[in-house]
Amino acid sequence: MAITRVALAGGTGNLGPAIVGELLDADFQVTVLGRSASSQVDARAQVQVVDFNSLDSLVNALKGHDAFVNVLGVGVIPLDIHLRIVEAAHAAGIQRFIPSEFGCDTANPNTARLPAFSDKITLVKRLEELSKKDRNFTYTAIITGPFLDWGIRHGLLVNLQGPTTIYDGGDVPVSTNTLAGVGRAVVGTLKHAEETKNRHVYAEEARVTRNQLLNWSGKNDQIERVFVKTEDLEREGFETFHHSSEDWKEYAAKLIRRAVFGGKFGTAFTRVDNEVLGLSKLSESDLIRLVTE
Repeated sequence: MAITRVALAGGTGNLGPAIVGELLDADFQVTVLGRSASSQVDARAQVQVVDFNSLDSLVNALKGHDAFVNVLGVGVIPLDIHLRIVEAAHAAGIQRFIPSEFGCDTANPNTARLPAFSDKITLVKRLEELSKKDRNFTYTAIITGPFLDWGIRHGLLVNLQGPTTIYDGGDVPVSTNTLAGVGRAVVGTLKHAEETKNRHVYAEEARVTRNQLLNWSGKNDQIERVFVKTEDLEREGFETFHHSSEDWKEYAAKLIRRAVFGGKFGTAFTRVDNEVLGLSKLSESDLIRLVTE
């Protein structure tokens, strides 16, 4: 399976530009699908305006491409749009579909029971069904854990401005990748299409704890800490879900933190596919630089 032409949706968000850049640097031909033209897209990529509510529009935009990468937010963007993209990709003859996973291990049963991830699981199940019916249609779900550089900048992994929340004592290890590292994992997946087809792959540039990040920051004694048990987040998240299941952001924020920092959700990967993906580990000096820049 030779993949050269790649289409992508979600090219202007937090993660999309990094994936687009890595694909272009690896000499893939990239088309970014969007509701309107955008000056934020790398000038080396083509931009294709599509109607995500129209199957025909999506099929026409995807024809002639070998692979599709979905970076649109799952949960935030309705499931029917994501499913329509899957059907369009199959109808257009896409060979490899990479869904918008890029986070917690949804193949882990503890993660799978959290409603924050139900749409992702539904999408992968549909991809599995199609890949079994049509051997020319394949998928790869790329599991990355939280984004390391983004998570430091935005306070998800550690809030260096203080106060910072310490979940379950702060010593739970978490597999993680930079935004660029996620992009390189996508490149590695497409370059090694046979080895990565129809399965989850696990990318890990670093495995860190919140306490390690605090220590490396040099601000360990300066930052106020708030201690939180992730089991409380799970309880509160489910309460919100049962009260208003349509309010995804409200319950998902707590349940995602439970999955990332709770220690029982496969966030410290038991298997890593770095060798297949051509992904290197970050050194401790790299990590120190990330938290002190």
